[in-house]
Amino acid sequence: MAVSLRYLWPLLLCSPCLLIQIPDEYEGYRVMEPPVITEQSPRRLVVFPTDDISLKCEASGKPEVQFRWTRDGIHFKPKEELGVTVHQAPHSGSFTITGNNSNFAQRFQGTYRCFASNKLGTAMSHEIQLMAE
Repeated sequence: MAVSLRYLWPLLLCSPCLLIQIPDEYEGYRVMEPPVITEQSPRRLVVFPTDDISLKCEASGKPEVQFRWTRDGIHFKPKEELGVTVHQAPHSGSFTITGNNSNFAQRFQGTYRCFASNKLGTAMSHEIQLMAE
């Protein structure tokens, strides 16, 4: 132990030796990160026929993450569905289905999955099974 400290003390006394300047192009805003799912709905959602249903999928990543959904293994586009409101928050692919009659929840029953992607890869949520009571 004493031998190794003998070689380290000059470095500890030389404070300019410890200063490392990071070039501007490596600032934090340029760091890239693959997508990571940060929040998601529970694996099973049981709803009553007139309940509003929220399916949550949030993810982080740089560059910005793009979201897509599947229902029963088939591409599902929440923006194109009547009665569905897509949340406009950053890092969110969540959406809400608004109940307005007794059979609408049955129309949306199925197994959902969210995919969050950027050029570094894709993160996948667990399957979310939506069932109407």
